[in-house]
Amino acid sequence: MVETKANLKNRTRINLLLIFSLLITLMPTHTFASNSTSAEIVVDDLTDWSQVYKHSETLSLQVSEASDDPTRVIRSFRSNEYMTYRSDGPLRNFSLYTYYRADNGPYNHPNFYVSHDGQEYEEVTPQIYKDADNMNIVVYEVRNFRGDAKYLKIQYTGSDIAKSPVIGKAVLNGSLGVRSNLPSGSVPYGSMVMLERATAGDTVYYTTDGSDPRTSLTRKLYTSPIKVVNELLIKISAVNHSASGKSAASRVSTYRYVPDGSLDTTVGMNDTLENFKQLYSKSSIYILRDTPYFFGNDSNRMVRTSKKPGNIIYNTDYDISSFMVYSYFFTGKAIEKHRIFISENGVDYSEISAKAYSVGHPVGNWQKYAYEASLLPAGTRYLKIELHGSDASWSPQVSNVILNRSTASVDIKSTRSAETLHDVQLTASGEAKIFYRLNNGFGFKSYSEPLQLTGYNVLETYAVKDGMEPSPIRKYTLNASNLIKVDRFGQLTSANFPGKVTNDQQLEADAAADASYYGGLTPPSDRDQYGGLNGSAEKYGLQKTGFFTIQQIGSRKVMTTPGGNLFFSLGVNGLTANETYTMVKGREELFESMPSNQEEYKSAFMGLENFSFYLANKYRKTGEVPTEHAIYSEAAERIRKWGFNSAGGYSPEKYSNETKLPYVRMLPLTSMNWANIGGISIFDIFSPDAEAKLDKTLANVLKPNKDDPLLIGYFIDNEYEYHKFYSHVPKLKASKAAIKGTLVKRLKDKYQDIDKFNSHWQTSFKSFEDLKEAELPINTSSAWGDMDAFFRYYLETFFGTVSRIYRKYDPNHLLLGDRWLTTPFHNEKFRSVMAEIEGKYVDVISINHYSYHLKPDLLEDVHKKSGGKPILISEFGYGTAEQGLDPLLPNSAANQFERAMRYRNYMEEAASLDFIVGVHVFNYVDQAGLGRYWQGIWGERYNSGLVNVADRPYKEYLEGIMDTNYDIYKLVLGERPKFYYELRK
Repeated sequence: MVETKANLKNRTRINLLLIFSLLITLMPTHTFASNSTSAEIVVDDLTDWSQVYKHSETLSLQVSEASDDPTRVIRSFRSNEYMTYRSDGPLRNFSLYTYYRADNGPYNHPNFYVSHDGQEYEEVTPQIYKDADNMNIVVYEVRNFRGDAKYLKIQYTGSDIAKSPVIGKAVLNGSLGVRSNLPSGSVPYGSMVMLERATAGDTVYYTTDGSDPRTSLTRKLYTSPIKVVNELLIKISAVNHSASGKSAASRVSTYRYVPDGSLDTTVGMNDTLENFKQLYSKSSIYILRDTPYFFGNDSNRMVRTSKKPGNIIYNTDYDISSFMVYSYFFTGKAIEKHRIFISENGVDYSEISAKAYSVGHPVGNWQKYAYEASLLPAGTRYLKIELHGSDASWSPQVSNVILNRSTASVDIKSTRSAETLHDVQLTASGEAKIFYRLNNGFGFKSYSEPLQLTGYNVLETYAVKDGMEPSPIRKYTLNASNLIKVDRFGQLTSANFPGKVTNDQQLEADAAADASYYGGLTPPSDRDQYGGLNGSAEKYGLQKTGFFTIQQIGSRKVMTTPGGNLFFSLGVNGLTANETYTMVKGREELFESMPSNQEEYKSAFMGLENFSFYLANKYRKTGEVPTEHAIYSEAAERIRKWGFNSAGGYSPEKYSNETKLPYVRMLPLTSMNWANIGGISIFDIFSPDAEAKLDKTLANVLKPNKDDPLLIGYFIDNEYEYHKFYSHVPKLKASKAAIKGTLVKRLKDKYQDIDKFNSHWQTSFKSFEDLKEAELPINTSSAWGDMDAFFRYYLETFFGTVSRIYRKYDPNHLLLGDRWLTTPFHNEKFRSVMAEIEGKYVDVISINHYSYHLKPDLLEDVHKKSGGKPILISEFGYGTAEQGLDPLLPNSAANQFERAMRYRNYMEEAASLDFIVGVHVFNYVDQAGLGRYWQGIWGERYNSGLVNVADRPYKEYLEGIMDTNYDIYKLVLGERPKFYYELRK
């Protein structure tokens, strides 16, 4: 068949991609090491003496053109003859290839010595290896030298030349040999051969046809254990690379195995997909044969001709009782699983579920998966495997299909005792034998009775029936540690509470319960498309501006929708699962169990280090790990039903228009590393070219969204540490923070004379230049006054610059301030100056105000000193310790009822103030039980959510929220009194 242009294009893309991945995979492990410190590979074939540092003059080189190793060193009758090598960098290991005359044993093995200076030598003992096929070839390997070793001396022993070796090749810092976990000989049927590298960074190759793995075109890359189901000859070698790109292969190790049985090829079939002969039919499928390196040495895989689904169908003259399908998926693309169908007649197909799991480790971003099912219905004669993948036609790739000939994989059951031991039972179908290994042990053991485990364990296991293909090796993690703090559902083990999930069935049942709960909520019907109060524009004479804006109803500052209706921003922060990710790598023993990061829970991982139990629980509920888009869309629908009308800060902004939910954005100041200051979170507006850099960045950020009616406005940034301004800024170094240089310049401009400055600040500097890198003490009234002035100057410069550039590129949306941190808000010294100066430049002042009670007096102080600017409370919230999480404010609520009462008190007090235009609650879903990921082991872990880690809504809390949210405009307009419930603090 002539290949189409589309197919050629697809093949070209995949070939380029695979070649690129191959280059990455083969990249030397020392690529970025310094030549002065890395272990450089030296291969001396002894064609001359140029690479030998010193040698006995009586040694000579022998040339034998017919030999595989044509140049060799031979000794004379002199005693103690030697040759010495010197390494320019560290000497890590050494291999010496020698030849002995046949039948002249015992041999006079040479002695080996190492030295760091070429003067003082110490003897080292080599490992000695004989070639199984040519016993007169002997290889000596020396490793584990002291760290400063640079010299190696080889010294002949004895006086009988006939018993002494002829030296053929010397290799410094190359690969050493590879060993197998099984000695040659008879082995149980279905044994797994595991190969162990002797040197880190080696790539291991092997052959099974007797050819040399160093040069053979049939050699295979070792990526996973090698099964023994028939007589097997394995030849193995390793290759390593140095920093300069030099490489060297190790000696060849040879192993021969005879299993106590053989594979029965008369049962079922194993289609290796070399052609289409065993298929009944196919659709949109062709065979791809290139780059077997990535595919377990398989040079025949079935691939789709386009991104549309394709399929292969098998038809047998016997009942298909089981199947095993091996496929490869490219890990950089979204994985869409195969769909499997069976039929009796080839016309009426029914879909079945198959167990799917990853096998082995990825190679060049290609991960192998197995699909299996057993005990298919009697009469099954047709099997259809349907391939899906909308991102790329070349992923997945089916490697081989086995019918009725494979052993089912191993399942485990475990129980936990008071002594934290696991009673681990391994189960497989029929008369299969089970093998296992623990914690990367070198080789598998036969399983005969339940395992008693302690601590954190990685268990790998497989099964094999006589005459059948062994099952894939499956990996499980089992934590028998007494350090467990989080159960498999992400709940803290220290807490027992109503609604705690104990099994998967409870989560599966939640799907129906959720539909009933959310379907039964009835938010107010008098809201416009933005969540504003319908008809209020006409009633109160408010203007339609096309954007959210600030207007006035009597004495009250109000926010209005693009249509002019009254809008009180009831927002929820974090409509995302981002804060549910927690760091798992390096502290696995704290988690009861963790799924594989290559299987169905892959999308619940962020890289290999962080995991979201929330997303995992969503998978258990629905069968899918939701995307960021799906989380946002679902959250937007839910919060509307709870009476909210805005997406608060730290929510994905790109989905808001799709959900028609008003939202806020954040200016990207935090990402401008050039303006960061060590030790204090403020923006260094005095950095060189700061205004030009801001202008360029904000132009790119603001222009695309300037006409979006759903966008409320922009926060400048979040929680600047202005309360540290006096204590930290004077201690900075001008060489690292431009703000310090600006402070020194202003001091010099004011005092002119250094002695005058010293007198006012009670210091003893010799020049103003000395101030730039020094820590300036703030001990005098003059010093405090100068810092007061500088603080004002800083705020004027910062807010004035940001506001001017902002208005230049977006004149339509509100500038919402910089989300004050609670600490400076509570301090009158900072609060007053911040309000006065920021009020000149922003439309709304935003405050993250966490408190047991709202502070109307402090808020009113800000409102007045800012020149009457309205206030948005951009974060607040309460939590409990019921589920083992932190409660945001200690002792604020004993349970979800009290949490609801706190919310109502706070929100209704805020809505009754005539300068508050909105309140945003923190946040949508609880933070991870052991801390959100980017803060490591100290990450925040608050009961801050409207739903918990199991995606179960806090219904009692939400009932109180809805009581207030549904009446929010009655509160704003004074149509009902505010609610108050007496609580502690």
